[in-house]
Amino acid sequence: MSDVISLLHTEQRNHETKEISSASTREMLEMINREDQKVAGCVYEVLDAVANAVDSIVPRMRKGGRIVYVGAGTSGRLGYMDAAECPPTYGVASDTVSCVMAGGRDAVFSAREGVEDCPDQAVADLKEHGLTALDTVIAISASGRTPYCVGALDYARKIGAGAIAVACNPGSVMGQHADIKIEPDTGCEVIMGSTRMKAGTAQKMILNMISTSVMVRLGRTCSNLMVCLHCKNEKISNRIVRLFQEATGCKDAQHANDMILRAQGDTAVAVLMERTGCSYEDAAQAMASLKHFGEAEKHLTR
Repeated sequence: MSDVISLLHTEQRNHETKEISSASTREMLEMINREDQKVAGCVYEVLDAVANAVDSIVPRMRKGGRIVYVGAGTSGRLGYMDAAECPPTYGVASDTVSCVMAGGRDAVFSAREGVEDCPDQAVADLKEHGLTALDTVIAISASGRTPYCVGALDYARKIGAGAIAVACNPGSVMGQHADIKIEPDTGCEVIMGSTRMKAGTAQKMILNMISTSVMVRLGRTCSNLMVCLHCKNEKISNRIVRLFQEATGCKDAQHANDMILRAQGDTAVAVLMERTGCSYEDAAQAMASLKHFGEAEKHLTR
């Protein structure tokens, strides 16, 4: 097994950073930055696969499915981070995008070595999570060989759920167990084997792309405005006023405030009321039943 690991692109020594320990701080940062600049290009090369992933997820989620990230270590933490940002950004339920991580939630904050080596544990964790055929498992691993992730992908396929692998080594083991494989070749790290760096950056970019694109397709935005926000604090309140004005062309901040109050802090409902002239009750009912801003607006303007 060690021989297999030694062949992975992410595990090679980076000849561009051999002098890092004797470099000045500025030179060290330049080395890291040069390597980081390569990541976006690597991700660009796999955009077709990312698009396929998004297009496979959306129909499932329209029927009530979820995105379930699965990972260990850095990859799992990135899954947790992306999942946590979806409810406040897009107004979706807390379990719409979630994460199952080797070692459980405690492993998010404290490294637990060895827990990633048990594929059966991934099956048990996904069963406890209530995985269904409408859900999509997105397994994340820099090496692309993590047994926990392989077990998750196999279980997802067994029950008819979507199975997507995100790895940073082309031709990965995980890719062979997935319906769709996304494999940016991020290569060797600044510090040999420290895949929280370029590999982690690539993974974060891909997860951001997937969740953002899915939410746009599900109608959780108006153009590029995140209108599915609810007023919960002063920062969000100020943002909601600006979002309302951008979405409606309203120049009067006081009118924007009044509309948001009438909509009980629901930005999408306030914008629908302003753009269609409908009542709060009609706008709220349209959003609650359709859960899609564009479709709700069409419904209200028929």
